[in-house]
Amino acid sequence: MTTLKFKCTLLSDIIINQKAATEGPNKTLDFIPGSNFLGIVAADYDGFGDKAMEVFHSGKVRFGDAHPVNEGSSIRSLRIPVAMFYPKLKKPSDISYIHHLIPEKELETLKKEQLKQCRSGFYEFKNNKATEVEADKNFAIKSAHDKEKRRSKDEQMYGYQSLQEGLTLCFEVEIDSENTELQTKIEEALVGKRRVGRSRTAQYGLVEIKKWDYEDIPSRVSKDGLVVVYADSRLIFLDKYGLPTFQPSPEDIGIDGKDAKIVWEKSQIRTFQYTPWNYKRQCYDTDRCGIEKGSVFVIESSASPKNSQYVGAYKNEGFGKVIYNPEFLEADDKGVSKYKIVEKEKEKKIELDEAERNKMEREYNTLKASNNVLLQYLGQQKEQEYIEQDVYKKVNDWINGNYTRFRGDAFASQWGAIRNIAMQNKTKAQLMLKLFAETEGYLTHGVAADKWGERKRLSEFKKFVEEKLDDNNAQIAIINLAAEMAKKCKEGGN
Repeated sequence: MTTLKFKCTLLSDIIINQKAATEGPNKTLDFIPGSNFLGIVAADYDGFGDKAMEVFHSGKVRFGDAHPVNEGSSIRSLRIPVAMFYPKLKKPSDISYIHHLIPEKELETLKKEQLKQCRSGFYEFKNNKATEVEADKNFAIKSAHDKEKRRSKDEQMYGYQSLQEGLTLCFEVEIDSENTELQTKIEEALVGKRRVGRSRTAQYGLVEIKKWDYEDIPSRVSKDGLVVVYADSRLIFLDKYGLPTFQPSPEDIGIDGKDAKIVWEKSQIRTFQYTPWNYKRQCYDTDRCGIEKGSVFVIESSASPKNSQYVGAYKNEGFGKVIYNPEFLEADDKGVSKYKIVEKEKEKKIELDEAERNKMEREYNTLKASNNVLLQYLGQQKEQEYIEQDVYKKVNDWINGNYTRFRGDAFASQWGAIRNIAMQNKTKAQLMLKLFAETEGYLTHGVAADKWGERKRLSEFKKFVEEKLDDNNAQIAIINLAAEMAKKCKEGGN
């Protein structure tokens, strides 16, 4: 068996809808199914001659799903296993448990913490860390064009969610045959600039595919008579009548042996259903009902299968890939995962040091002093950019040092009221009066005054407005500060 590995870079946004329906809300997948790469190669169906049946229909050539990759990394990410749980009101990065490895004596204690299941997101697993990989998305509204009236068609408006340009993904093609000529032909069909997804005749769908050798996921030998099976891709199983089933047998999952038995109470399974659209026949195919990627089976068996393989139906389209006994599903004696989840840091606003401040001030003041109207306009825009960056830094610094003073929905609503006040008053003097005046200030009388007087809440906020803000930035700073603090309060101050 030969495995060809590729990298797919998005040169434009692409649309891979979760459902074939054109009405109602529709979201894009956060990965590219292997059927898209099968379709690229199948464009030259006749060129494969007598090998076409083997490549496209036999399951001997399998086009895997493309998963996102972090910038600068060479590790194919995986959907977060649904066997990972974390306590309510905490984050998966704080602590996570492996469901089937939690001892009975710990279950009663953990019931009080109300464990929640990890369900979404891709992570790369390496060196006992699970690092988040973000697949950024965009949303656009489009309408059909009426050629006769030369305007948008009535009642034909669509919302498109798409994977964002610049994302890098990687995928594999497994070939049972050792025929090098066949391998070369598949490579030639894939490598280069290609189009995938919907709306390919518009601005969507352009990708570039190159050969790229990424790292495989390590596995371990089964122990304690248990085999853990992780669904790397979506799985579809058929029963003896040819109908989809959500309860496969151990043999269906690749575990041979009379003693093999699926332990359903320890397994974590999620399902999916959709109807694929066949472009060639211009009709819908049979419903696809199966088990979602990230699902975990726990099987009692003395067998020790190989690292990974494809099982079930539609293997040529990338369905059915499983990984046996992956290392990232190991835990300590209390059921705590040995892989620490690391969430990707949110993009931080640019922090300016004194030298950068002075340089920017000189630049925009020079432009504003020019006799050229265009340069004056550019100077004003540059000054506004500087003010915004300065505001973001001041707001972030204050939030990081003070958000723990505020907890609960009551403060969230009060910060919402502060934001409304800031939107209605432009100058610093007006804001000081509306917020802090002894007789009419929102924070110095009524219900708000009692809570704000505790833990230096009022004094710290007033000190920030008095010392850090002026008429140029007071309004925008308080609006941003109030909006962010309202979010923090709803999160419980974590």
